[in-house]
Amino acid sequence: MGSDIAEAEIDDLSNAEVDVLLEIYEVLRLTPDNGRMLRQAGNMYVWDYNGISVTYVLLDPQREVAVLRVDRFPT
Repeated sequence: MGSDIAEAEIDDLSNAEVDVLLEIYEVLRLTPDNGRMLRQAGNMYVWDYNGISVTYVLLDPQREVAVLRVDRFPT
């Protein structure tokens, strides 16, 4: 996962929100560097989709994602 904070935030999601999160995870698996970069220099990204925001670190050269935060945002 990446962080205990993200795990706790995921536990608070509804079933529908978990479904959205799983869609995000699938996209991140295929194209992890297509998220919005938080800074020009660095490897932290945010992916916002359908009411859920995922903040993550892209680990290079493995191209693995470590999720740091999972938040709801107004749609």
